[in-house]
Amino acid sequence: MKYLGRIACIALLLSLAAGSAAFGAGFALYDFSARGNALGGAMVGRADDPSAIALNPAGITQIPGSALMTSAGFLLPYGTVSVAGGGISTDQNDRTFILPNLYYTRQMSDSLWFGIGVMSRFGLGTDFPGDWFGRYNSYRAMIESVSINPNLAWKVNDSLSLSFGVEALWFEADLRKKIDPTGGAASHPATDIDFRLKGDDIAFGWNVGLHYRMDEATRIGLHYRSRVKLALSGTAAAQWLMGSDSTGGYVDLTLPEMYMFGISRQLTPKLNVEAGAIYTGWDSYESLAFTFDKPLLGILPTRSFSPKNWGSVWRYQIGFEYKHSPEWTWRLGYTYDQEPMPLSTLDYQVPTGDRQLLSVGFGYSKDNWSLDLAYTYLIAGDRYFEARPREGIRNSRSHDMGANIFMISFSMRL
Repeated sequence: MKYLGRIACIALLLSLAAGSAAFGAGFALYDFSARGNALGGAMVGRADDPSAIALNPAGITQIPGSALMTSAGFLLPYGTVSVAGGGISTDQNDRTFILPNLYYTRQMSDSLWFGIGVMSRFGLGTDFPGDWFGRYNSYRAMIESVSINPNLAWKVNDSLSLSFGVEALWFEADLRKKIDPTGGAASHPATDIDFRLKGDDIAFGWNVGLHYRMDEATRIGLHYRSRVKLALSGTAAAQWLMGSDSTGGYVDLTLPEMYMFGISRQLTPKLNVEAGAIYTGWDSYESLAFTFDKPLLGILPTRSFSPKNWGSVWRYQIGFEYKHSPEWTWRLGYTYDQEPMPLSTLDYQVPTGDRQLLSVGFGYSKDNWSLDLAYTYLIAGDRYFEARPREGIRNSRSHDMGANIFMISFSMRL
């Protein structure tokens, strides 16, 4: 256990140091393992490796003894936003985000298992040049999170397993935009006020899971994750030609609940397929209301209110796994992920539409260890923005949005 503790600390430090990018609905993340990514996230019914901690911990009762998995994702987003009518287009800045995860499971008795995961369930990374045309709404938005999620799983009988877990979630937001001190009369990058808000919090949630074997070939998984209520506190800072200023800033934020479902079927001795869905309750994200201790630079307001009114959405996923030989396994996956932002509050922090993800990967197993690799090509739909001058939104369109996602995982039985 001392060895496990050291590994957990290393994984936590890596997670804190890594950036996150939003590639799921809103700013949710689903990149929990290379095998899971290659299968389009369709792992709720399978749930038979340590990454089940993220998607359905009830399934860890399928893992005898002790097992460890560590993974890393490399996420490369791209995209363009153009002013309606053409003439002005801005590309996102090139960035590579790294996403590490760690999972450990241990069989404690014939009916009781323990598992813990260190992972990132929420993240955001949009980065535009500081002088781009949408800077008065946002030019950089970064969200990072780290969840530590211990679980207990109970094998009720040979068919049914149940799980319960608690989650400690650290969340940090770093939001930047420009403010035009002239009110639009003579806006120019050289005279803009550079505004930054950075805050964090640690909050707690819980999760329950169910895993059921209908017969030798069919498995069903259900998993629920609760809302997490955050009270972010930090620093608001403004820099201008006339000088700089900073003060305390506060904002409440409720992260959504999630319902996960999957049904896995062994079609032949070598071929398995799973289909499933995730329902994310983004209706919890109604608004952002910032409160500041004092007027920055003596001129900015002490309160800022932004309506969001996001809607709850579905994520549909299907994955195929073919056991070519005792050592080699091939995988394919497809995901359709709905976007929760309505047109009335759509902004440049998350300027994407519904997403489609095409995934491929393979695994190599030998003795008590496995190595998995996956590649995902993400295509995001275009979004059209209606002008809201007071919020820095222009008549514009986001297009050619997407990402290349690479993942590698290493697991072993201890």
